Amino acid sequence: MSIGAIKRALEECLPHSFIYVFTDARSKDYYLTEEVLALIQNKQSQVVFVMTGDCGDVTHQGYRAYEEIASTSSGQVFLLKKSQVNQVLNFVRVAVQARKVNLMSIDHTEGKTTAFKIPVDPKLQSITVSVSGTKPTIFLRDPKGRQMRKGNGMKELLNLKNVRIYNIEKPKPGMWTLKVSSTDQHTIRVTGLSSLGFTAGFSRRPTNSFISTEFRPIKGNSQLLFKSKLMNFLS
Repeated sequence: MSIGAIKRALEECLPHSFIYVFTDARSKDYYLTEEVLALIQNKQSQVVFVMTGDCGDVTHQGYRAYEEIASTSSGQVFLLKKSQVNQVLNFVRVAVQARKVNLMSIDHTEGKTTAFKIPVDPKLQSITVSVSGTKPTIFLRDPKGRQMRKGNGMKELLNLKNVRIYNIEKPKPGMWTLKVSSTDQHTIRVTGLSSLGFTAGFSRRPTNSFISTEFRPIKGNSQLLFKSKLMNFLS
């Protein structure tokens, strides 16, 4: 049972782990989804699904459970052919080399073209843009308005019919412009590698200790947000 396996992985893994799920069918134990979502909040882990089949119904709750888990964890669902899995594995090898910081996570339920401003600070050593959906396209401009192209500052990590992933090494600090389009529902993720990271927790009273905070705010109560800086994030 796929959701049960994810639950077990989250129970055993270290915080901020990456979990990749390879499956050819929707879940049968989707009733465990809420428990998995709570564990994701606690462990702050990312779950990515690589699917080679959806049983012909992407509206089924068993498939929707994957989408909900991926969205909550800033992961994605990649729907591919079996012959394309090796290409995804090459991307996975790059993705797990170092811990990432999430810069943007957007889910669209319909096809559209959207533009975003992405602030890049001097601590970011690279940025990666991934889009999963039908016929996705990505256009990226640096702070001076120059369009990034493959082989000219932009590296193509994955180029499939339903997936596009590009990487920029040593991006110039400033405000970048991202334009994404897809003809159907799609997800957009922007991540970076940084020497500086943050972790956060919620508390009902002032505190100087992260240990005394909770990962999720309590409904109906005033909360304080405690933020702790993580230096040497890539070491």
